[in-house]
Amino acid sequence: MRTKLLLLSLLLTALSAYSQEYIFGKVRSEFGSELPNAVIINTRTDEKVSTDKDGNYMIGAKPSDELRFVKSGYERASTKISIDNYSQPLNISLTQSAYLIEEVELAFQATGNLKKDVKSLDPPRKVVALNSSMDSYMRTSPTEPSPKLSIPSAFAPKDFNAGQVDVIKAVSALVGLIGKTSSSPITKANYAETQEFYRRVKNEIDLSFYTSRGWTEEDLDRFLIYADNSYSLAKKYRKTFNIAAISSEMKMAYQEYIKTHKVGT
Repeated sequence: MRTKLLLLSLLLTALSAYSQEYIFGKVRSEFGSELPNAVIINTRTDEKVSTDKDGNYMIGAKPSDELRFVKSGYERASTKISIDNYSQPLNISLTQSAYLIEEVELAFQATGNLKKDVKSLDPPRKVVALNSSMDSYMRTSPTEPSPKLSIPSAFAPKDFNAGQVDVIKAVSALVGLIGKTSSSPITKANYAETQEFYRRVKNEIDLSFYTSRGWTEEDLDRFLIYADNSYSLAKKYRKTFNIAAISSEMKMAYQEYIKTHKVGT
């Protein structure tokens, strides 16, 4: 009898543990600052999520799954999920990657001759010419006409047509109101819809523009999450999936992304 009760207790404990499907936590730097846009990958399911602006994340996982934490400019971190991780947050600290500071060469070499050294500090001829052109431009009279003076409404002559209904404007406003009510509002994509949208982008859109620059699959995943957060791609296009519009907005996101992220070879 005791053996049966023990087996039943162990079975209920195992079922309770496996029924928990999501891991919660926060990603911070080694100095304790919260890290947004860090990518968390479940290596078994290939599911990928990113941290929000406060470094928080949520991802589906089972015991023994391995989670990988990736952030540009930081060392990768990996951890295996245990049953204890379902009862408390799984917080991760990432260490910043080491990088070399480029050597700076000083073009100016002091000779000890004061007259010669002072001339070396004069601005280049192109800068002098540009400053002269700008000064001349600022002194030139404007070619565009000045704004016309108008009488303030408080002092304008009385409008005897005021108070009468403009039929054309009223009809136009009614048509616009009907158009707004008939069009369905754009709703925010849920978790499953967002993941499905990411898969369609990778399968149906030509991404050679990015792969030709040496981007890996992880680079593409991080960028796709960044572009979606910046331009609400899944929210706007998960139903219509306008390839031309998605590609165009991804290119705009790329111009901003490369300013703050180092990717590729």
